[in-house]
Amino acid sequence: MGTNAGVFAAQTVHLRSLLPLDYEWVFIDGLAECDAAPGVAAFFSAPYLCWYTTPTTTKMDLAHQLISSVILNDGPFDAVMGFSQGAALAASAILRHQIQQPSKPPLFRMAIFICSPMPFSQSLDFGIDARRYFGLRSIQGPSRPGCSTTVPNYLVTDPAYLKSEEDQDDSSSGSEDESQSVRREAPSIFYQMYHFSVDEVRLQIPTVHIYGRQDKWRLHSKDLVNLCPKNLRTVFEHDGGHEIPKSASEDICDAIEIAIASLSVDVVKF
Repeated sequence: MGTNAGVFAAQTVHLRSLLPLDYEWVFIDGLAECDAAPGVAAFFSAPYLCWYTTPTTTKMDLAHQLISSVILNDGPFDAVMGFSQGAALAASAILRHQIQQPSKPPLFRMAIFICSPMPFSQSLDFGIDARRYFGLRSIQGPSRPGCSTTVPNYLVTDPAYLKSEEDQDDSSSGSEDESQSVRREAPSIFYQMYHFSVDEVRLQIPTVHIYGRQDKWRLHSKDLVNLCPKNLRTVFEHDGGHEIPKSASEDICDAIEIAIASLSVDVVKF
């Protein structure tokens, strides 16, 4: 959150320079404006964007629609690479396509997830019902029969999980009437977090997982690894935090090339 396509291109310029020159790259912007990510405003100009300001099922669906539009207009793509929220969105979109259209080719043939939080679903049929972790109190039972409503404690790492209803993007910073409206509508707001402990679905494509030992989202990234089969995933943990460290570029490229080698293609388009 709080970056844009230009920022991601700049953050990965050294990494991409070490990969074959005939790889094609397409960078796209998120849907909504938000505050700049820490350290970004000092070096990059606005707008600062995100794919969703809060991962409700409705907002996940809108973000998926944008991904589908980009693929239709600029694709097809062999691979997708995402950082932070972008990585979580990529995982979510891949899972949705795989679930809804199992007989069709995958949305992407491989995926690179950098510092990814856990992905959220647009459907009530999957994931943990995480509404109370986002401050929604007027809840009448789980989002579906038998659905878990408990997020593992080690994944509750960010204040975003503890916002009150008034703080949610849906309420804006408007009048008291607007806030009251959001309280009344809270039963229609859902947060469904994919998790390997409750979901049987797994990403059935080669995946690369990059994360830092000092990243507060590290345990999210590790749990995303568990949503991917062992024989299809490559993992690299660096010594940094929520970043793409230049010093680890060669190791990251090695991990990426391992996955790309399984595709049997000459030119890769991201």
